[in-house]
Amino acid sequence: MTPEQQLSLAARVGDDLRSLAAELKAFELQLRPIAPDCSLGDLLRSEMMQDQEVLKRAFLVAKKRYNRLLYVKEHLHDERYGFCADCEDVIVFERLLLMPESRYCVSCAKENNL
Repeated sequence: MTPEQQLSLAARVGDDLRSLAAELKAFELQLRPIAPDCSLGDLLRSEMMQDQEVLKRAFLVAKKRYNRLLYVKEHLHDERYGFCADCEDVIVFERLLLMPESRYCVSCAKENNL
């Protein structure tokens, strides 16, 4: 990977981390406990709790990606970054630009249903 590509990826990772940090804060505000006597019009507390379960799943997915991006930020300049964890071929730069946390090339990801 060229130094210019590493700079592009570092900028992308930084942007994604900032965006995810804001998203995680918003999720945390929405995931506060629901009071027993709380209702909003036709929404019952049980419906609100079901909606909150969906938000929890989205929060966990965002948190997982955030942690993976933090790892990438720390290891972006390692010699093994950008190589497939399965076949050890180079991961196409465009894939890394879209998903810097990618550990697998497209072929291995498809083969392993990742």
